[in-house]
Amino acid sequence: MENKYLDNLIRRSRLIMPANNKKFIDKAYARNADAIVLDLEDSVADSEKVATRELIKESISIAGKGGSDVLVRVNHTNELLNGDVEAAVWPGLSGIYFPKVESKHQVIEMDQLITKLEEKRGIPVGTITIGILIESIKGYMNVHEIAKASERIDSLTLGAEDFALDTGMEVSPDTFEALLIPRMQILFAARENGILPLGLMGSLTTYNDLNGFLESAQLAYKHGFLGASCIHPQNVEVLNKGFSPSVEDVDHAKRVIDVFEFAASEGKAATKLDGQMIDTPHYEIAKRLLKRSVAIEKFELKKKQAREMVINGG
Repeated sequence: MENKYLDNLIRRSRLIMPANNKKFIDKAYARNADAIVLDLEDSVADSEKVATRELIKESISIAGKGGSDVLVRVNHTNELLNGDVEAAVWPGLSGIYFPKVESKHQVIEMDQLITKLEEKRGIPVGTITIGILIESIKGYMNVHEIAKASERIDSLTLGAEDFALDTGMEVSPDTFEALLIPRMQILFAARENGILPLGLMGSLTTYNDLNGFLESAQLAYKHGFLGASCIHPQNVEVLNKGFSPSVEDVDHAKRVIDVFEFAASEGKAATKLDGQMIDTPHYEIAKRLLKRSVAIEKFELKKKQAREMVINGG
């Protein structure tokens, strides 16, 4: 399977901000998040949700002028969903962040709605992706078929707080092992389908504990996750660091590739590095790490150049 998103999309940090907060949106370009999420859901009061839709079209270009991808998190209710999506699908949008998904049929209907709006608004069909947020037992039980429901799906995330509410669990160190089960199932479903597994090993609500937030991100990265969401700008660089290969990782990967390719040139299927065996899986892991490192460097350069253009009045 071609890993369309897993190998090519960088989403270490998704900064969620209320779509009706002009001050936040005006400063979004400077945050260096890989993606800005204009939120119509949890961070917007019920009384403001419909009115906030009118701000989305203009906010997409404002939030994205620093080179970040721009997503819109919609309300997954019968009353609001279609109107939210219609307000969000405009040129410049990267994707719809789709919460509380529980079935493949919901994803298929979302895909069809996006297609109609892309056609209507002159956007190449297939441009806009869907980020799936699993927040209930039902969604979790259906996650494998959900992950296969559309080629637009770029990521899978477990909404730990809402999932804990539905299961009656706490999100705490005492329940780490229990929550690791659904987290890893989310990761397996994502990687099986070539899409990004996103999420922390803790809670995004602990945003003031920067050291703890970094540890959560780094632990998630070791488990195979490639990014996460945050709700405060101070967490963006924490996530960017936590979900990036370190300098030491990159150097080691280069050495693995060098020694393996030299061994292969001599007709050997395995070799040693620093006293450890190196064979094909180690070689492939090293190549994937270097490919991701290069992709991160390119994306960082793109964002830096975009921010400089804004600062210089370009």
